[in-house]
Amino acid sequence: MTSLTELSVEYNPNITGTIPESISALKNLNVLSLSNTDMYGTLPSGMSKLGNLELLLLDDNEFSGSVEILQNLTNLKFLYLEDNRFNDTIDDNFLKELDQLVHLDISANDFRGSSVPAHLFGFPDLKVLDMSSNHRMNGPLPAEAIANAKDSKLEHLSLHSMNITGQIPPGISALKNLTHLDLSLNQLSGDIPPELAELPKLRYLFLGRNDFSAGPVPEWLRNMTKLTELSLKASALTGLIPDWIGTDLSKLMFLDFGENSLEGPLPESLGSLVNLWILILNQNNLNGTIPLSFGQLTSLETLLIDSNQFEGNANVLCSRKDKIEYFIADCASDPETDSNVVEIRCDCCSLCCHDKNTTCNDAEWLGNQESIWESGYSRVKWEFEAGKISLFNN
Repeated sequence: MTSLTELSVEYNPNITGTIPESISALKNLNVLSLSNTDMYGTLPSGMSKLGNLELLLLDDNEFSGSVEILQNLTNLKFLYLEDNRFNDTIDDNFLKELDQLVHLDISANDFRGSSVPAHLFGFPDLKVLDMSSNHRMNGPLPAEAIANAKDSKLEHLSLHSMNITGQIPPGISALKNLTHLDLSLNQLSGDIPPELAELPKLRYLFLGRNDFSAGPVPEWLRNMTKLTELSLKASALTGLIPDWIGTDLSKLMFLDFGENSLEGPLPESLGSLVNLWILILNQNNLNGTIPLSFGQLTSLETLLIDSNQFEGNANVLCSRKDKIEYFIADCASDPETDSNVVEIRCDCCSLCCHDKNTTCNDAEWLGNQESIWESGYSRVKWEFEAGKISLFNN
């Protein structure tokens, strides 16, 4: 056993208990995978002897306590700790010695500290950094370290649900290899920096549910032509939905402008987004009718237009061969009267609401990509409180 180089027992619920101190005898281990078992407890000090480890997977268990002993595992390249109960304080020394890391995922734990350690942006080979859903984190992003990361290989940066404060630093444009950026569900303020448009490979941009300054949909977004997913939910957006959304951002599969103060009619050009699966526009001040061009949105599986002032009917969407999975509109009559008058007629909606019914469609429709190593940190489905939309076998 001491010559063992790989120990993989992932996805085995019959594996339970704690990691034994005797694991220190397996000094030749390159791979230790305990993902999705039923293990718990703190990491034994004997793990610090596993100096040859390159791949360590402890995700989706009930491990807790400190990860300090991992500092000795300086050959680690892939470290997955997500979905546990680790509760270290993240500071300037956090995993500082592990500068060979390619993937670091510590999401959905109980880590605390002042946002993201600056030194992580200096790791030369780091491609994936996911610290999301550590709700006891806070503080601003390390602006100087980010601006100086001009040689960074970082592709996937997920920092949602972390109570990050301050502004998005303009120097984020240094991260030229980013394809995925999620800073949603924080306390970021000020203007959304136009330097984001200088990220030439970005496909996924989630910035919703922050405290940004009020203003129109940023014009510079039209230059981000590789975007497939864009969320500016609850971002204090005002004015009209611009025509160029439907012409310049033609690769969009997911678009969320919900919970803003947008007004006016829907542009016909939105019907050109033929790759669109998810369109969330509820809780705005939009009006007019559903454009005839929406008949071209044959991939659409979720459409939320409730809590607006639309009128007319949804015939252009109800005539589809297949029904939209989640289609919610203000197609219910006044619950306080016997009137059959509705704002918009819809024979194919999955849920009809009325403005007076404040609890109608009160589910969360966030759509954040909860990335996992098993899928290569790629999107495979959208999960909402009401259900999920899968990209495969839908």
